[in-house]
Amino acid sequence: MADHGRVKMRGLASRAIGGLAARLVLFVVVVALVWTAFVWLFAFHQDTLGWIYAGLRPATIWFYSLVDTQLPEGVKYKVSAALSDELGPRALFLLILGGVIEMAVLGVWRVVRAFTGRQ
Repeated sequence: MADHGRVKMRGLASRAIGGLAARLVLFVVVVALVWTAFVWLFAFHQDTLGWIYAGLRPATIWFYSLVDTQLPEGVKYKVSAALSDELGPRALFLLILGGVIEMAVLGVWRVVRAFTGRQ
């Protein structure tokens, strides 16, 4: 009976390690795809990238006003420096791009797992 428990625990541990490895691989794939998409946009479609940044500008201004009204003086200038004109729209765009690509990769992953019959 004790041997059966050990075998079951080893199976659970190997499944947990396999799941962790799969998540790590998916994370690396998402990071590589976000980097590739951003480099491609930056190298070949700067007009599109500028249009996206201009569209995100109101959100950046809203973040500035939120920082100015809600944060204490000691923190306000540090956070405001992080939301500079150059960094604000770019960081927001990269966060959105990362989320979209992550959803796409996870969708493909789930479809592949459904077709292979693995749950």
